[in-house]
Amino acid sequence: MNHPRGSYLNKRLLRLQVGFLLSAGPGACRSFPLNIPQRLQIHEDLFVESLTGDLVLTRAKDGILLQGKLEICHRRECDRCLDSFEHGFKLDIAELFALPTFAGKTDFCVDGNNEIDLAPLLREEVLIEASYRAVCREDCHGLSAETGDKLNAESDWSAARELDTEAGAIDPRLAVLKQLLA
Repeated sequence: MNHPRGSYLNKRLLRLQVGFLLSAGPGACRSFPLNIPQRLQIHEDLFVESLTGDLVLTRAKDGILLQGKLEICHRRECDRCLDSFEHGFKLDIAELFALPTFAGKTDFCVDGNNEIDLAPLLREEVLIEASYRAVCREDCHGLSAETGDKLNAESDWSAARELDTEAGAIDPRLAVLKQLLA
């Protein structure tokens, strides 16, 4: 997905100790502010540039219910021009981390040390978000169909338009339609 540049924080920061909630019984609740403004490794193949938000952990009968709103920024490629840029998005999460006795029945559970690991959940959510189209900026012109050059500079965009107009350029996929109209 994206590769490390320089230093980054380890995903161990995403492990939360919840033993106090487990011993408090169902209904106990705790809020956790999350503010990690530095590059953070979520998984071997995934890094985020920043992670902020608020999490609420509630003890439920079957485990720990995690709810929250997060703002995540990660580096990705523009779908038009292929330049790398920082893509920020908001994420609403709600997930039940099952007690260790239910470990085989769910992907997310409290481990033997009474900790929950947010990294696998965040990895899933970031990968889902990364599957959607994103552009580096709204007026990104992408790549030239003829040369493959980037058209984001205004002069490049104008030059490519003039070249297409002068040559009477037609997309090769539509050349058959021109023959039908002739």
